[in-house]
Amino acid sequence: MAEARRVIEVRTLNVAKDLRGMSLLAVDTGAKLGELRDAIIQPTEGRVMGVVVRTPEDDELRLRIGDVIIGQDAVMTSWESFENAGVGAIEMAGGVRALDEMIGTNIVTEDGDLLGRISEIFIRVDKPQAVYRVTESRIQKLFGGGFFLPGDAARSYAPDGARMIVPADTEERYAASSLADAL
Repeated sequence: MAEARRVIEVRTLNVAKDLRGMSLLAVDTGAKLGELRDAIIQPTEGRVMGVVVRTPEDDELRLRIGDVIIGQDAVMTSWESFENAGVGAIEMAGGVRALDEMIGTNIVTEDGDLLGRISEIFIRVDKPQAVYRVTESRIQKLFGGGFFLPGDAARSYAPDGARMIVPADTEERYAASSLADAL
């Protein structure tokens, strides 16, 4: 008799296509507090630290990832967490904006080989982890080329965001042909 396999589906969001534009709602009042604009990621750990929210007054706030619940259609937080958004800013030190700062970053091995550029960033909903899609050209991106790199594979990230250094054996050891394999 064949053994039944339990399939666990891991929900991921493309930061540019799925997360950006989601409404932020107050779980305790139902009020719309703003719209998500970006994710804050610690680039060498691939850890999602928080989200950037644009308020109806056109201000930008950063909320810690622990203060939000990412649902299918909206992101939820408490009114208290929203009002105290600046309090957790120290916990997000070292984090960078996924879309505004990481897209386009060159991926270079410790041996000096350019593997490509970060073209997309995905985050897991069940735990705060990022995966980077690396492509060499726009054509590769359009036709599904390139590879997926777990966010914690990086060795260093340049202060100006121009380069991320990865191990010399990244293509053999870390590069995955699908997002599911990189998770």
